[in-house]
Amino acid sequence: MAQTLRDFLKQVEHLPPDTLLCVAEVDEAFAAHVAEVEIIEDAKSQNRKAEGIEAVELGNGKERVVVIRW
Repeated sequence: MAQTLRDFLKQVEHLPPDTLLCVAEVDEAFAAHVAEVEIIEDAKSQNRKAEGIEAVELGNGKERVVVIRW
């Protein structure tokens, strides 16, 4: 299910600022370093309940999203 920035910040609010941020697929034993954090201003959410790699189109829309690239 989709997560908002509010949800994310609440989960990490008590962590020290130098905590490493990384990304991993669900059920993976290893993670990758974040290459870039990007704010997309014209994204299009396909469905907030959709799971998968194409749940948000990074263009052709009117939504703002935060993208973490690895």
